[in-house]
Amino acid sequence: MGMIETTDLKKRYSSVTALDGVTLSIEEGTVFGFLGPNGAGKTTLIRILTGMIGASGGSYTIGGEKGQAARTHIGYLAQQPTFYGWMTGRELLEISGSLYGMSTSLLERKIPEMLRLCGVEDAADRKIATYSGGMRQRLGIAQAILHDPKVVFLDEPVSALDPIGRKEVLTLIGILRERTTIFMSSHILDDVQRVCDEVAIIHKGTIRIHEKTDNLLRLHAKPVVILEFATREDVALCSEVLQTLGIPCGKVNYELSIPSDVFETKRGEILSLIGSGDLRLERLNRKDATLEEVFMHHIEEVPHVS
Repeated sequence: MGMIETTDLKKRYSSVTALDGVTLSIEEGTVFGFLGPNGAGKTTLIRILTGMIGASGGSYTIGGEKGQAARTHIGYLAQQPTFYGWMTGRELLEISGSLYGMSTSLLERKIPEMLRLCGVEDAADRKIATYSGGMRQRLGIAQAILHDPKVVFLDEPVSALDPIGRKEVLTLIGILRERTTIFMSSHILDDVQRVCDEVAIIHKGTIRIHEKTDNLLRLHAKPVVILEFATREDVALCSEVLQTLGIPCGKVNYELSIPSDVFETKRGEILSLIGSGDLRLERLNRKDATLEEVFMHHIEEVPHVS
């Protein structure tokens, strides 16, 4: 049995189906990336698993337990956590620990450890109002893992951060994989590809694919060769000719993309065509497979059964 197990979870709001039979199994020690466009059901599933709302059908376990017993195993950080600005970081952890039922002696040991682990030790006695966005997120993670939960849920943990803050939080998530199972929802695909061991994509309340990240890229996304031209007219002409020859290509602005295996097979023919047509090729690059390609493919419109 996985650390998180869901079976046919459903959630309906009047005539709206937010979740339509979600079944997942997430192993202990995994950094799990939960992807989907806005309104796909990501936050709804997290709210069910953290006990904030009930499901309309189906079941789930966390750490092998259900209901109230499962809640003792979880930590949670909301998408945009709100803290009292007049409170210090240390005071927030003290209050959080008391709500978790932790003893004073345990908190005296755990709070300095969490402040140090999450990189806010030097700001522990400053008012939270003075913290940067990245510092507030790292403090939020510190309160979410203070009681050593088996699972921590992070709802869009880097969506509102600048590049420095994102890097800080992602580095911390990489460190936390040694301590707990992480369920991380996000729409920033590069970040998920960087830190997550496995990924599920949800769209319109249903899971479209769930796979180890490496396998997902290997099996469902292919590297491409990017041809960059001097003008859009050159791109359009090349695209038109390639398609008449049955060579698949994608066209965006000044670039054509061709599947890498196709390009290697047809390299001579393609380059000869470009030369004979006097097309101005500026650059040729190979681009590795990305999670974005898989994501876009699996949220394309498909028949949806309610």
